[in-house]
Amino acid sequence: MFQQLEAAPPDAILGLNEAFARDTTEGKINLTTGVYKDSTGTTPVLECVKEAERRLVETETSKGYLGIDGMKEFGDAARGLLFGTDHEINTSGRAATIQAPGGTG
Repeated sequence: MFQQLEAAPPDAILGLNEAFARDTTEGKINLTTGVYKDSTGTTPVLECVKEAERRLVETETSKGYLGIDGMKEFGDAARGLLFGTDHEINTSGRAATIQAPGGTG
């Protein structure tokens, strides 16, 4: 059944990760796959993340989830961070934001 399927092209991001692994530069930090890995290749849970998780647990009032549009305030803040809140792309309404879980590539 699957014999007629062609292989997908190599993933460009994973290719960067492979190039990173071959690079012998000292002190490099691997951010190619969107996560921090330490010198042993482990993805540690940073203390700031643990603190943020504690705060969320302490203040959450619901286990509901966001609608398909995501959180408007998050999108607005992300665009402001990327372009600047007063940038024409934001003030003209030409920019749109999509909120998705990480690792959905």
